Amino acid sequence: MKNLLSLKKYLYNYRHKLFYGVVCIIVTNIFAVYAPRFIGEAIDIMSGSFLLRDVLEKVGLYILFSALGGVFLFLVRQNIIVASRKMEFDLKNDYYAHLQTLSREFYDRTSTGELISRGTNDLNAVRDFLGPGIMYSVNTFFRLLMAVIAMMTISPWLTLLALIPAPFLSYSVYRIGRSIQKRTKSIQESYADITDLLQENISGIRVVRNFTREDDETERFRKLNETYYERNLSLAKLQALFFAILTALLALSLIPVIWVGGINVINGTMTIGNIAQFIIYVSMLSWPIISIGWVTNIIQKAASAQRRLDEIFNETPDIESPSADTGENGNIPGRIEFRNVSFSYPGNSGQKVLDNISFAVESGSKVAIVGATGSGKSTLVNLLPRLHDPVEGAILLDGRDIRTIPLEKLRRHIGFVPQTNFLFSDTIANNINYGNRSRDPDTVVEASRMANLYDDITDFPDGFETMLGEKGINLSGGQKQRTSIARALAWKPGVLVLDDSLSAVDTGTEANIFKSLLEKLPETTLLIISHRISTVKNCDRIVVLKDGRVAESGSHEELLAQGKLYAELYNQQLLEDEIESLS
Repeated sequence: MKNLLSLKKYLYNYRHKLFYGVVCIIVTNIFAVYAPRFIGEAIDIMSGSFLLRDVLEKVGLYILFSALGGVFLFLVRQNIIVASRKMEFDLKNDYYAHLQTLSREFYDRTSTGELISRGTNDLNAVRDFLGPGIMYSVNTFFRLLMAVIAMMTISPWLTLLALIPAPFLSYSVYRIGRSIQKRTKSIQESYADITDLLQENISGIRVVRNFTREDDETERFRKLNETYYERNLSLAKLQALFFAILTALLALSLIPVIWVGGINVINGTMTIGNIAQFIIYVSMLSWPIISIGWVTNIIQKAASAQRRLDEIFNETPDIESPSADTGENGNIPGRIEFRNVSFSYPGNSGQKVLDNISFAVESGSKVAIVGATGSGKSTLVNLLPRLHDPVEGAILLDGRDIRTIPLEKLRRHIGFVPQTNFLFSDTIANNINYGNRSRDPDTVVEASRMANLYDDITDFPDGFETMLGEKGINLSGGQKQRTSIARALAWKPGVLVLDDSLSAVDTGTEANIFKSLLEKLPETTLLIISHRISTVKNCDRIVVLKDGRVAESGSHEELLAQGKLYAELYNQQLLEDEIESLS
Protein backbone atom coordinates (compact mmCIF):
# COMPACT_ATOMS: atom_id res chain seq x y z
CA MET A 1 0.00 0.00 0.00
CA LYS A 2 2.95 2.38 0.52
CA ASN A 3 3.24 2.71 -3.28
CA LEU A 4 -0.26 4.20 -3.29
CA LEU A 5 0.50 6.92 -0.73
CA SER A 6 1.46 9.31 -3.53
CA LEU A 7 -2.24 9.38 -4.48
CA LYS A 8 -3.27 11.03 -1.22
CA LYS A 9 -3.36 14.52 -2.74
CA TYR A 10 -5.91 13.36 -5.33
CA LEU A 11 -7.97 11.66 -2.63
CA TYR A 12 -7.83 14.85 -0.56
CA ASN A 13 -9.08 16.99 -3.46
CA TYR A 14 -12.25 14.90 -3.68
CA ARG A 15 -12.58 14.10 0.00
CA HIS A 16 -16.16 15.41 0.17
CA LYS A 17 -17.45 13.10 -2.54
CA LEU A 18 -15.55 10.19 -1.04
CA PHE A 19 -16.97 11.01 2.41
CA TYR A 20 -20.53 11.07 1.08
CA GLY A 21 -19.82 7.82 -0.73
CA VAL A 22 -18.62 6.15 2.48
CA VAL A 23 -21.71 7.42 4.36
CA CYS A 24 -23.91 5.93 1.64
CA ILE A 25 -22.01 2.62 1.92
CA ILE A 26 -22.74 2.52 5.66
CA VAL A 27 -26.43 3.29 5.11
CA THR A 28 -26.63 0.70 2.32
CA ASN A 29 -25.21 -1.98 4.57
CA ILE A 30 -27.52 -1.04 7.45
CA PHE A 31 -30.50 -1.69 5.19
CA ALA A 32 -28.92 -4.81 3.68
CA VAL A 33 -28.05 -6.38 7.06
CA TYR A 34 -31.29 -5.46 8.76
CA ALA A 35 -33.53 -6.80 5.96
CA PRO A 36 -32.97 -10.57 6.73
CA ARG A 37 -34.51 -10.03 10.18
CA PHE A 38 -37.88 -9.71 8.46
CA ILE A 39 -37.33 -13.04 6.68
CA GLY A 40 -36.53 -14.75 9.99
CA GLU A 41 -39.55 -13.19 11.67
CA ALA A 42 -41.82 -14.23 8.78
CA ILE A 43 -40.60 -17.85 9.05
CA ASP A 44 -41.19 -17.88 12.81
CA ILE A 45 -44.70 -16.46 12.30
CA MET A 46 -45.49 -19.29 9.87
CA SER A 47 -44.22 -21.89 12.36
CA GLY A 48 -47.59 -21.71 14.18
CA SER A 49 -51.03 -20.37 13.44
CA PHE A 50 -50.67 -17.08 11.62
CA LEU A 51 -52.41 -14.43 9.61
CA LEU A 52 -51.28 -13.93 6.02
CA ARG A 53 -51.36 -10.18 6.64
CA ASP A 54 -48.59 -10.51 9.23
CA VAL A 55 -46.41 -12.48 6.82
CA LEU A 56 -47.02 -10.01 3.98
CA GLU A 57 -46.13 -7.14 6.30
CA LYS A 58 -42.72 -8.67 6.98
CA VAL A 59 -42.21 -9.43 3.29
CA GLY A 60 -43.16 -5.83 2.42
CA LEU A 61 -40.65 -4.46 4.93
CA TYR A 62 -37.97 -6.74 3.49
CA ILE A 63 -38.68 -5.42 -0.01
CA LEU A 64 -38.69 -1.81 1.24
CA PHE A 65 -35.34 -2.18 3.00
CA SER A 66 -33.84 -3.90 -0.03
CA ALA A 67 -35.09 -1.10 -2.29
CA LEU A 68 -33.69 1.59 0.01
CA GLY A 69 -30.38 -0.25 0.07
CA GLY A 70 -30.39 -0.19 -3.73
CA VAL A 71 -31.05 3.58 -3.81
CA PHE A 72 -28.11 4.29 -1.52
CA LEU A 73 -25.94 1.87 -3.50
CA PHE A 74 -26.67 4.03 -6.55
CA LEU A 75 -25.57 7.10 -4.57
CA VAL A 76 -22.39 5.25 -3.59
CA ARG A 77 -21.43 4.82 -7.22
CA GLN A 78 -22.47 8.38 -8.08
CA ASN A 79 -20.02 9.71 -5.52
CA ILE A 80 -17.06 7.32 -5.45
CA ILE A 81 -16.95 6.22 -9.11
CA VAL A 82 -17.50 9.77 -10.37
CA ALA A 83 -14.75 10.98 -8.02
CA SER A 84 -12.42 8.29 -9.37
CA ARG A 85 -13.01 9.49 -12.93
CA LYS A 86 -12.19 13.05 -11.88
CA MET A 87 -9.04 11.85 -10.13
CA GLU A 88 -8.10 9.94 -13.27
CA PHE A 89 -8.63 13.14 -15.27
CA ASP A 90 -6.34 15.10 -12.93
CA LEU A 91 -3.73 12.34 -12.84
CA LYS A 92 -3.57 12.14 -16.64
CA ASN A 93 -3.21 15.90 -16.92
CA ASP A 94 -0.44 15.93 -14.30
CA TYR A 95 1.33 13.05 -16.04
CA TYR A 96 1.28 14.75 -19.42
CA ALA A 97 2.21 18.15 -17.96
CA HIS A 98 5.16 16.56 -16.15
CA LEU A 99 6.37 14.97 -19.38
CA GLN A 100 6.51 18.44 -20.92
CA THR A 101 9.01 19.55 -18.28
CA LEU A 102 11.50 16.70 -18.68
CA SER A 103 14.78 17.22 -20.45
CA ARG A 104 16.06 15.81 -23.69
CA GLU A 105 18.28 13.28 -21.90
CA PHE A 106 15.20 11.67 -20.36
CA TYR A 107 13.62 11.09 -23.78
CA ASP A 108 16.90 9.82 -25.15
CA ARG A 109 16.89 6.95 -22.65
CA THR A 110 13.12 6.31 -22.39
CA SER A 111 11.14 4.79 -25.23
CA THR A 112 7.89 6.31 -26.47
CA GLY A 113 6.07 2.99 -26.06
CA GLU A 114 7.10 2.85 -22.40
CA LEU A 115 5.68 6.30 -21.74
CA ILE A 116 2.44 5.48 -23.60
CA SER A 117 2.06 2.25 -21.63
CA ARG A 118 2.47 4.03 -18.30
CA GLY A 119 0.08 6.79 -19.30
CA THR A 120 -2.64 4.35 -20.42
CA ASN A 121 -2.45 0.81 -19.03
CA ASP A 122 -0.81 1.71 -15.71
CA LEU A 123 -2.99 4.75 -15.20
CA ASN A 124 -6.14 2.69 -15.81
CA ALA A 125 -5.00 0.23 -13.14
CA VAL A 126 -4.63 3.10 -10.69
CA ARG A 127 -8.09 4.38 -11.61
CA ASP A 128 -9.54 0.97 -10.82
CA PHE A 129 -8.13 1.31 -7.31
CA LEU A 130 -9.41 4.88 -6.87
CA GLY A 131 -12.93 3.81 -7.88
CA PRO A 132 -13.95 0.14 -7.55
CA GLY A 133 -10.99 -0.63 -5.30
CA ILE A 134 -11.93 1.93 -2.65
CA MET A 135 -15.66 1.33 -3.02
CA TYR A 136 -15.51 -2.44 -2.63
CA SER A 137 -12.85 -2.27 0.09
CA VAL A 138 -15.00 -0.02 2.28
CA ASN A 139 -18.15 -1.95 1.40
CA THR A 140 -16.46 -5.26 2.26
CA PHE A 141 -15.32 -3.92 5.64
CA PHE A 142 -18.74 -2.62 6.70
CA ARG A 143 -20.62 -5.60 5.28
CA LEU A 144 -18.39 -8.00 7.21
CA LEU A 145 -18.56 -5.87 10.38
CA MET A 146 -22.33 -5.43 10.35
CA ALA A 147 -23.08 -8.99 9.30
CA VAL A 148 -20.84 -10.41 12.05
CA ILE A 149 -22.49 -8.13 14.64
CA ALA A 150 -25.92 -9.29 13.47
CA MET A 151 -24.76 -12.92 13.65
CA MET A 152 -23.39 -12.36 17.17
CA THR A 153 -26.80 -11.15 18.33
CA ILE A 154 -28.26 -14.48 17.21
CA SER A 155 -25.52 -16.84 18.46
CA PRO A 156 -21.94 -15.92 19.42
CA TRP A 157 -20.88 -19.60 19.41
CA LEU A 158 -22.30 -20.20 15.96
CA THR A 159 -20.61 -17.00 14.73
CA LEU A 160 -17.26 -18.27 16.00
CA LEU A 161 -17.71 -21.54 14.10
CA ALA A 162 -18.58 -19.60 10.92
CA LEU A 163 -15.38 -17.55 11.21
CA ILE A 164 -13.01 -20.49 11.64
CA PRO A 165 -11.73 -20.15 8.02
CA ALA A 166 -10.83 -16.45 8.58
CA PRO A 167 -7.13 -17.02 9.58
CA PHE A 168 -6.61 -19.22 6.53
CA LEU A 169 -8.21 -16.50 4.42
CA SER A 170 -5.85 -13.83 5.78
CA TYR A 171 -2.81 -16.00 5.13
CA SER A 172 -3.97 -16.74 1.56
CA VAL A 173 -4.52 -13.04 0.86
CA TYR A 174 -1.01 -12.22 2.11
CA ARG A 175 0.86 -14.94 0.23
CA ILE A 176 -1.04 -14.91 -3.04
CA GLY A 177 -1.31 -11.09 -3.05
CA ARG A 178 2.48 -10.71 -3.16
CA SER A 179 2.68 -13.10 -6.11
CA ILE A 180 -0.09 -11.20 -7.89
CA GLN A 181 1.86 -7.94 -7.59
CA LYS A 182 5.04 -9.46 -9.04
CA ARG A 183 3.21 -11.02 -11.95
CA THR A 184 1.24 -7.84 -12.58
CA LYS A 185 4.44 -5.82 -12.83
CA SER A 186 5.89 -8.26 -15.38
CA ILE A 187 2.65 -8.02 -17.41
CA GLN A 188 2.82 -4.21 -17.44
CA GLU A 189 6.45 -4.33 -18.58
CA SER A 190 5.54 -6.78 -21.32
CA TYR A 191 2.69 -4.53 -22.44
CA ALA A 192 5.15 -1.63 -22.65
CA ASP A 193 7.41 -3.70 -24.92
CA ILE A 194 4.47 -4.43 -27.24
CA THR A 195 3.43 -0.77 -27.30
CA ASP A 196 6.98 0.29 -28.07
CA LEU A 197 7.28 -2.19 -30.95
CA LEU A 198 3.93 -1.13 -32.41
CA GLN A 199 4.73 2.57 -32.22
CA GLU A 200 8.14 2.08 -33.80
CA ASN A 201 7.03 -0.24 -36.60
CA ILE A 202 3.91 1.68 -37.57
CA SER A 203 5.98 4.88 -37.78
CA GLY A 204 8.64 3.07 -39.80
CA ILE A 205 6.31 0.91 -41.92
CA ARG A 206 7.78 2.28 -45.16
CA VAL A 207 11.28 1.19 -44.16
CA VAL A 208 9.94 -2.22 -43.13
CA ARG A 209 8.33 -2.69 -46.53
CA ASN A 210 11.28 -1.34 -48.50
CA PHE A 211 13.54 -3.94 -46.89
CA THR A 212 10.85 -6.69 -47.04
CA ARG A 213 11.00 -7.25 -43.29
CA GLU A 214 7.26 -7.73 -42.80
CA ASP A 215 7.57 -11.39 -41.81
CA ASP A 216 10.45 -10.69 -39.43
CA GLU A 217 8.60 -7.86 -37.69
CA THR A 218 5.46 -9.99 -37.48
CA GLU A 219 7.51 -12.71 -35.80
CA ARG A 220 8.99 -10.19 -33.35
CA PHE A 221 5.49 -9.06 -32.46
CA ARG A 222 4.30 -12.67 -32.12
CA LYS A 223 7.06 -13.43 -29.62
CA LEU A 224 6.34 -10.35 -27.54
CA ASN A 225 2.62 -11.08 -27.70
CA GLU A 226 3.27 -14.69 -26.67
CA THR A 227 5.22 -13.48 -23.63
CA TYR A 228 2.39 -11.11 -22.75
CA TYR A 229 -0.14 -13.94 -23.17
CA GLU A 230 1.85 -16.36 -21.01
CA ARG A 231 2.27 -13.81 -18.22
CA ASN A 232 -1.44 -12.99 -18.28
CA LEU A 233 -2.27 -16.68 -18.25
CA SER A 234 0.02 -17.21 -15.28
CA LEU A 235 -1.74 -14.42 -13.40
CA ALA A 236 -5.16 -15.79 -14.38
CA LYS A 237 -4.24 -19.23 -12.99
CA LEU A 238 -3.12 -17.64 -9.72
CA GLN A 239 -6.32 -15.62 -9.49
CA ALA A 240 -8.39 -18.73 -10.24
CA LEU A 241 -6.62 -20.51 -7.38
CA PHE A 242 -7.28 -17.55 -5.11
CA PHE A 243 -11.01 -17.43 -5.86
CA ALA A 244 -11.27 -21.22 -5.55
CA ILE A 245 -9.71 -21.08 -2.08
CA LEU A 246 -12.06 -18.29 -1.02
CA THR A 247 -15.13 -20.10 -2.32
CA ALA A 248 -14.05 -23.35 -0.67
CA LEU A 249 -13.49 -21.66 2.69
CA LEU A 250 -16.95 -20.08 2.44
CA ALA A 251 -18.56 -23.45 1.67
CA LEU A 252 -16.73 -25.11 4.55
CA SER A 253 -17.95 -22.44 6.96
CA LEU A 254 -21.57 -23.44 6.22
CA ILE A 255 -21.09 -27.07 7.34
CA PRO A 256 -20.63 -26.42 11.09
CA VAL A 257 -23.26 -23.67 10.96
CA ILE A 258 -25.94 -25.98 9.57
CA TRP A 259 -24.89 -28.89 11.81
CA VAL A 260 -24.73 -27.00 15.12
CA GLY A 261 -27.63 -24.71 14.17
CA GLY A 262 -29.83 -27.72 13.41
CA ILE A 263 -29.03 -29.23 16.81
CA ASN A 264 -29.92 -25.92 18.49
CA VAL A 265 -33.25 -25.83 16.67
CA ILE A 266 -33.99 -29.41 17.81
CA ASN A 267 -33.04 -28.47 21.38
CA GLY A 268 -35.22 -25.37 21.21
CA THR A 269 -32.39 -22.87 21.88
CA MET A 270 -32.86 -21.37 18.40
CA THR A 271 -35.88 -20.92 16.18
CA ILE A 272 -36.09 -21.96 12.55
CA GLY A 273 -36.29 -18.28 11.70
CA ASN A 274 -33.07 -17.64 13.60
CA ILE A 275 -31.13 -20.33 11.77
CA ALA A 276 -32.59 -19.21 8.41
CA GLN A 277 -31.59 -15.62 9.18
CA PHE A 278 -28.12 -16.78 10.25
CA ILE A 279 -27.61 -18.76 7.03
CA ILE A 280 -28.64 -15.67 5.05
CA TYR A 281 -25.94 -13.71 6.89
CA VAL A 282 -23.34 -16.38 6.17
CA SER A 283 -24.36 -16.34 2.51
CA MET A 284 -24.30 -12.53 2.63
CA LEU A 285 -20.63 -12.81 3.54
CA SER A 286 -19.91 -14.71 0.32
CA TRP A 287 -19.57 -11.61 -1.86
CA PRO A 288 -17.42 -9.66 0.63
CA ILE A 289 -15.16 -12.68 1.09
CA ILE A 290 -14.89 -13.29 -2.65
CA SER A 291 -14.43 -9.55 -3.26
CA ILE A 292 -11.43 -9.65 -0.93
CA GLY A 293 -9.64 -11.55 -3.66
CA TRP A 294 -10.86 -9.19 -6.34
CA VAL A 295 -9.99 -6.08 -4.32
CA THR A 296 -6.60 -7.58 -3.47
CA ASN A 297 -5.97 -8.05 -7.17
CA ILE A 298 -6.98 -4.44 -7.90
CA ILE A 299 -4.78 -3.07 -5.12
CA GLN A 300 -1.75 -5.13 -6.16
CA LYS A 301 -2.15 -4.07 -9.79
CA ALA A 302 -2.54 -0.44 -8.76
CA ALA A 303 0.46 -0.58 -6.42
CA SER A 304 2.64 -1.97 -9.19
CA ALA A 305 1.28 0.57 -11.69
CA GLN A 306 1.70 3.51 -9.33
CA ARG A 307 5.30 2.51 -8.67
CA ARG A 308 5.96 2.75 -12.42
CA LEU A 309 4.14 6.10 -12.63
CA ASP A 310 6.10 7.42 -9.66
CA GLU A 311 9.32 6.58 -11.48
CA ILE A 312 8.26 9.14 -14.10
CA PHE A 313 6.93 11.70 -11.60
CA ASN A 314 10.18 11.46 -9.62
CA GLU A 315 12.19 12.39 -12.70
CA THR A 316 13.41 15.96 -12.49
CA PRO A 317 14.38 18.08 -15.50
CA ASP A 318 18.11 18.49 -16.04
CA ILE A 319 17.45 21.97 -17.41
CA GLU A 320 15.59 24.15 -14.91
CA SER A 321 14.26 27.64 -15.37
CA PRO A 322 15.46 30.27 -12.85
CA SER A 323 12.89 31.03 -10.18
CA ALA A 324 12.93 34.77 -10.85
CA ASP A 325 13.72 37.02 -13.80
CA THR A 326 15.57 40.16 -12.81
CA GLY A 327 16.21 41.26 -16.37
CA GLU A 328 14.26 43.67 -18.50
CA ASN A 329 11.14 42.61 -20.34
CA GLY A 330 10.60 43.06 -24.05
CA ASN A 331 12.46 41.90 -27.11
CA ILE A 332 15.95 40.47 -26.91
CA PRO A 333 18.21 42.31 -29.43
CA GLY A 334 20.18 39.13 -30.13
CA ARG A 335 23.89 39.56 -29.37
CA ILE A 336 25.32 36.12 -28.61
CA GLU A 337 28.60 35.29 -26.97
CA PHE A 338 30.07 31.83 -26.39
CA ARG A 339 32.62 32.25 -23.62
CA ASN A 340 35.00 29.29 -23.03
CA VAL A 341 32.20 26.81 -23.61
CA SER A 342 32.89 23.09 -23.20
CA PHE A 343 30.36 20.27 -23.33
CA SER A 344 30.24 16.51 -22.96
CA TYR A 345 27.16 14.29 -22.96
CA PRO A 346 25.94 12.73 -19.69
CA GLY A 347 27.65 9.41 -18.98
CA ASN A 348 30.55 10.31 -21.27
CA SER A 349 32.20 13.17 -19.39
CA GLY A 350 35.68 12.05 -20.39
CA GLN A 351 35.08 12.92 -24.06
CA LYS A 352 34.39 16.57 -24.81
CA VAL A 353 32.16 17.23 -27.82
CA LEU A 354 32.93 20.95 -27.53
CA ASP A 355 36.20 22.19 -26.06
CA ASN A 356 36.76 25.81 -24.98
CA ILE A 357 34.60 27.45 -27.66
CA SER A 358 34.74 31.24 -27.67
CA PHE A 359 33.30 33.66 -30.24
CA ALA A 360 30.70 36.42 -30.41
CA VAL A 361 27.78 37.06 -32.78
CA GLU A 362 26.72 40.69 -33.03
CA SER A 363 23.03 41.58 -32.98
CA GLY A 364 21.49 41.37 -36.44
CA SER A 365 24.52 39.68 -38.03
CA LYS A 366 24.39 36.50 -40.11
CA VAL A 367 26.90 33.90 -38.95
CA ALA A 368 27.49 30.45 -40.44
CA ILE A 369 28.95 27.46 -38.62
CA VAL A 370 30.62 24.84 -40.81
CA GLY A 371 32.75 21.78 -40.28
CA ALA A 372 32.96 18.09 -40.93
CA THR A 373 30.40 15.61 -39.59
CA GLY A 374 30.90 15.14 -35.85
CA SER A 375 32.73 18.43 -35.34
CA GLY A 376 30.09 19.64 -32.84
CA LYS A 377 28.02 22.06 -34.93
CA SER A 378 24.55 20.87 -33.89
CA THR A 379 25.61 20.41 -30.29
CA LEU A 380 26.81 24.00 -30.22
CA VAL A 381 23.52 25.54 -31.39
CA ASN A 382 21.51 23.16 -29.15
CA LEU A 383 23.11 24.90 -26.19
CA LEU A 384 21.59 28.24 -27.17
CA PRO A 385 17.92 27.43 -26.33
CA ARG A 386 19.24 25.32 -23.41
CA LEU A 387 18.37 21.92 -24.81
CA HIS A 388 21.63 21.15 -23.00
CA ASP A 389 23.75 23.21 -20.65
CA PRO A 390 27.53 23.58 -21.04
CA VAL A 391 29.66 21.75 -18.48
CA GLU A 392 32.15 24.63 -18.54
CA GLY A 393 31.95 28.25 -19.56
CA ALA A 394 28.88 30.36 -20.28
CA ILE A 395 26.67 31.53 -23.13
CA LEU A 396 25.61 35.16 -22.97
CA LEU A 397 22.61 36.68 -24.69
CA ASP A 398 22.81 40.46 -24.71
CA GLY A 399 25.26 40.27 -21.85
CA ARG A 400 23.19 37.92 -19.67
CA ASP A 401 24.05 34.32 -18.92
CA ILE A 402 21.22 32.40 -20.55
CA ARG A 403 20.92 30.30 -17.37
CA THR A 404 19.58 33.41 -15.62
CA ILE A 405 16.83 33.95 -18.23
CA PRO A 406 13.51 32.09 -17.72
CA LEU A 407 13.27 29.27 -20.24
CA GLU A 408 9.98 30.47 -21.69
CA LYS A 409 11.33 33.97 -22.29
CA LEU A 410 14.60 32.65 -23.71
CA ARG A 411 12.98 30.21 -26.12
CA ARG A 412 10.28 32.66 -27.22
CA HIS A 413 13.05 34.81 -28.74
CA ILE A 414 14.84 31.95 -30.49
CA GLY A 415 13.44 30.44 -33.66
CA PHE A 416 15.00 26.99 -33.94
CA VAL A 417 14.80 24.72 -36.99
CA PRO A 418 16.50 21.39 -36.17
CA GLN A 419 18.00 18.86 -38.56
CA THR A 420 15.06 16.49 -38.14
CA ASN A 421 11.85 18.21 -39.19
CA PHE A 422 8.70 17.31 -37.28
CA LEU A 423 5.26 18.32 -38.50
CA PHE A 424 1.96 17.65 -36.75
CA SER A 425 -1.07 15.88 -38.22
CA ASP A 426 -2.86 19.18 -38.72
CA THR A 427 -3.36 21.77 -41.42
CA ILE A 428 -0.37 23.48 -43.03
CA ALA A 429 -1.60 26.80 -41.61
CA ASN A 430 -1.71 25.44 -38.05
CA ASN A 431 1.73 23.90 -38.46
CA ILE A 432 3.21 27.21 -39.56
CA ASN A 433 1.29 29.09 -36.88
CA TYR A 434 2.18 26.59 -34.16
CA GLY A 435 4.26 28.96 -32.05
CA ASN A 436 2.59 32.20 -33.03
CA ARG A 437 0.22 33.31 -30.25
CA SER A 438 -1.56 35.93 -32.40
CA ARG A 439 -3.05 33.40 -34.88
CA ASP A 440 -2.82 36.08 -37.57
CA PRO A 441 -3.38 34.53 -41.05
CA ASP A 442 -1.32 37.29 -42.66
CA THR A 443 1.66 36.16 -40.57
CA VAL A 444 1.27 32.63 -41.95
CA VAL A 445 1.22 33.88 -45.53
CA GLU A 446 4.22 36.16 -45.01
CA ALA A 447 6.23 33.38 -43.32
CA SER A 448 5.43 30.96 -46.17
CA ARG A 449 6.61 33.55 -48.71
CA MET A 450 9.91 34.07 -46.89
CA ALA A 451 10.40 30.29 -46.76
CA ASN A 452 9.71 30.09 -50.53
CA LEU A 453 6.76 27.79 -49.77
CA TYR A 454 3.78 29.95 -50.76
CA ASP A 455 3.56 28.79 -54.39
CA ASP A 456 3.70 25.13 -53.36
CA ILE A 457 0.87 25.59 -50.86
CA THR A 458 -1.40 27.42 -53.32
CA ASP A 459 -1.01 24.50 -55.73
CA PHE A 460 -2.72 22.20 -53.19
CA PRO A 461 -6.53 21.96 -53.62
CA ASP A 462 -7.14 23.06 -50.02
CA GLY A 463 -4.25 25.51 -49.85
CA PHE A 464 -3.23 26.39 -46.31
CA GLU A 465 -6.06 24.17 -44.97
CA THR A 466 -4.46 21.05 -46.46
CA MET A 467 -4.31 18.36 -43.78
CA LEU A 468 -0.92 16.76 -43.32
CA GLY A 469 -0.45 13.08 -42.64
CA GLU A 470 1.65 11.72 -39.81
CA LYS A 471 4.89 13.72 -39.60
CA GLY A 472 3.89 15.53 -42.81
CA ILE A 473 4.16 12.41 -44.94
CA ASN A 474 2.25 13.99 -47.85
CA LEU A 475 4.94 16.66 -48.30
CA SER A 476 8.29 16.26 -49.99
CA GLY A 477 11.50 16.53 -47.99
CA GLY A 478 12.11 20.05 -49.22
CA GLN A 479 8.54 21.12 -48.46
CA LYS A 480 8.86 19.74 -44.92
CA GLN A 481 12.03 21.75 -44.37
CA ARG A 482 10.51 24.93 -45.72
CA THR A 483 7.37 24.43 -43.59
CA SER A 484 9.57 24.10 -40.52
CA ILE A 485 11.45 27.26 -41.51
CA ALA A 486 8.15 29.09 -42.04
CA ARG A 487 7.03 27.98 -38.56
CA ALA A 488 10.17 29.48 -37.04
CA LEU A 489 9.75 32.71 -39.04
CA ALA A 490 6.10 33.10 -37.98
CA TRP A 491 7.42 33.06 -34.44
CA LYS A 492 9.15 36.37 -35.29
CA PRO A 493 12.26 35.56 -33.28
CA GLY A 494 15.12 37.83 -32.32
CA VAL A 495 17.52 34.97 -33.02
CA LEU A 496 17.00 32.41 -35.81
CA VAL A 497 18.93 29.12 -35.83
CA LEU A 498 18.90 26.95 -38.96
CA ASP A 499 20.57 23.62 -38.26
CA ASP A 500 21.28 22.20 -41.73
CA SER A 501 17.68 23.09 -42.59
CA LEU A 502 18.18 23.64 -46.32
CA SER A 503 19.77 20.31 -47.25
CA ALA A 504 16.67 19.00 -49.05
CA VAL A 505 16.12 22.03 -51.32
CA ASP A 506 17.93 22.88 -54.51
CA THR A 507 20.51 25.64 -54.64
CA GLY A 508 18.16 28.04 -56.42
CA THR A 509 15.44 27.71 -53.78
CA GLU A 510 18.10 27.96 -51.09
CA ALA A 511 19.38 31.22 -52.55
CA ASN A 512 15.84 32.65 -52.67
CA ILE A 513 15.20 31.76 -49.03
CA PHE A 514 18.48 33.26 -47.89
CA LYS A 515 17.76 36.43 -49.89
CA SER A 516 14.33 36.74 -48.23
CA LEU A 517 15.89 36.33 -44.79
CA LEU A 518 18.37 39.12 -45.49
CA GLU A 519 15.69 41.45 -46.87
CA LYS A 520 12.82 40.75 -44.49
CA LEU A 521 14.74 40.13 -41.27
CA PRO A 522 17.62 42.62 -41.30
CA GLU A 523 17.59 42.96 -37.50
CA THR A 524 17.32 39.22 -36.75
CA THR A 525 20.48 37.47 -35.64
CA LEU A 526 20.96 34.41 -37.84
CA LEU A 527 22.99 31.32 -36.99
CA ILE A 528 23.08 28.86 -39.86
CA ILE A 529 24.66 25.43 -40.10
CA SER A 530 25.19 24.10 -43.58
CA HIS A 531 27.47 21.81 -45.56
CA ARG A 532 27.00 23.93 -48.69
CA ILE A 533 29.49 26.73 -49.23
CA SER A 534 26.95 28.39 -51.53
CA THR A 535 24.68 28.80 -48.53
CA VAL A 536 27.20 30.31 -46.13
CA LYS A 537 29.45 32.39 -48.36
CA ASN A 538 27.20 35.45 -48.13
CA CYS A 539 27.16 35.42 -44.32
CA ASP A 540 28.86 38.21 -42.39
CA ARG A 541 31.08 35.69 -40.66
CA ILE A 542 31.89 31.99 -40.91
CA VAL A 543 33.07 29.90 -37.94
CA VAL A 544 34.82 26.65 -38.84
CA LEU A 545 34.75 23.86 -36.23
CA LYS A 546 37.11 20.90 -36.07
CA ASP A 547 37.02 18.25 -33.34
CA GLY A 548 34.92 20.48 -31.10
CA ARG A 549 37.18 23.53 -31.37
CA VAL A 550 37.10 26.76 -33.38
CA ALA A 551 39.63 26.15 -36.14
CA GLU A 552 39.01 29.27 -38.23
CA SER A 553 36.82 32.35 -38.23
CA GLY A 554 36.25 35.13 -40.74
CA SER A 555 34.41 36.12 -43.90
CA HIS A 556 34.25 33.91 -47.00
CA GLU A 557 36.99 35.86 -48.75
CA GLU A 558 39.21 35.99 -45.65
CA LEU A 559 39.01 32.26 -45.09
CA LEU A 560 39.73 31.48 -48.74
CA ALA A 561 42.76 33.74 -48.58
CA GLN A 562 44.08 31.79 -45.59
CA GLY A 563 44.03 28.61 -47.69
CA LYS A 564 43.37 26.29 -44.76
CA LEU A 565 40.44 24.09 -43.72
CA TYR A 566 37.63 26.25 -45.13
CA ALA A 567 39.48 26.60 -48.44
CA GLU A 568 39.80 22.81 -48.59
CA LEU A 569 36.07 22.40 -48.03
CA TYR A 570 35.34 25.00 -50.69
CA ASN A 571 37.64 23.42 -53.30
CA GLN A 572 36.23 19.98 -52.51
CA GLN A 573 32.68 21.19 -53.15
CA LEU A 574 33.75 22.88 -56.40
CA LEU A 575 35.21 19.58 -57.56
CA GLU A 576 32.06 17.68 -56.57
CA ASP A 577 29.87 20.18 -58.43
CA GLU A 578 32.07 19.89 -61.53
CA ILE A 579 31.92 16.08 -61.48
CA GLU A 580 28.15 16.21 -61.01
CA SER A 581 27.76 18.58 -63.98
CA LEU A 582 29.83 16.30 -66.20
CA SER A 583 27.76 13.28 -65.27
